[in-house]
Amino acid sequence: MRASRPPSSNWVSRVARPSEYDRFADIYQVWTDTAASTPANLSFYVDAYVSEPGPVVELGVGDGRIAVAAAIRGRSVVGVDLSVAMLDQCRLRAQAAGVLDQLTLLNADFRDFQLDQPAALIALPYHSLGHLVALDDKRRAMAQVFSQLRPGGRFIFDDFLMTPLLIDHMRQVQLRAEYQLANGADALLWVTSLVDEASHSIKVVTWEDELDSQGALVQRRYRRLSLSWLEPSQARALLTDAGFVIESCFGDFAGTPFADASAHEQIWLARRPT
Repeated sequence: MRASRPPSSNWVSRVARPSEYDRFADIYQVWTDTAASTPANLSFYVDAYVSEPGPVVELGVGDGRIAVAAAIRGRSVVGVDLSVAMLDQCRLRAQAAGVLDQLTLLNADFRDFQLDQPAALIALPYHSLGHLVALDDKRRAMAQVFSQLRPGGRFIFDDFLMTPLLIDHMRQVQLRAEYQLANGADALLWVTSLVDEASHSIKVVTWEDELDSQGALVQRRYRRLSLSWLEPSQARALLTDAGFVIESCFGDFAGTPFADASAHEQIWLARRPT
């Protein structure tokens, strides 16, 4: 699949590697709309983007859920994603909102993306660092983010905070959503996860059931995503090793300081020294 470059958008394609999200793009909005954490992380990241006067970059921009919301509030954003299909969705969302000229979309990998100018803020929302499953790949991405920030620039990202309760929940088969397909047919989206605690890896398995007017199964389509997580001590070490100064770690998107007993997320704010 090759990236198109519509005349009304700023589009740069620098990779040709496929992404798992190329097959996930058509259900991504249903996926995020039904995720418990998305309302809180949306306002958290949009506020961070809008309050930053310098260049803002979002890694894993996806369908533009966060970047377009920031653009509506007047913030220009560079969106980076490995999936061309997701970038197409982002462009359509921005176009529908009338803010396509506020976005520059870059088809690139977290580990080797190159910006035209150093960023004041680079964000990696929605546990997206976890798509780099190997620890060495996470380390490489951290170093690349550091290299693309201007002195004093900030890096913000969040990661899963895996607990026995969350692991048990993820391993269950869950009905994620009920909705209609473009052809008018009813659909059900199901999900479960294979969680390997030893390797800190997650294989998310979703299946979409298309139903006829009588509720009988017409077809079923499976999609899979590879994810992983860091322990807070690992995240701290990776940031420090990359050269960052850690400013804060929050346990939720309300900005509550991280505490093992009460945290629901790990949200890191770090800065490249001046």
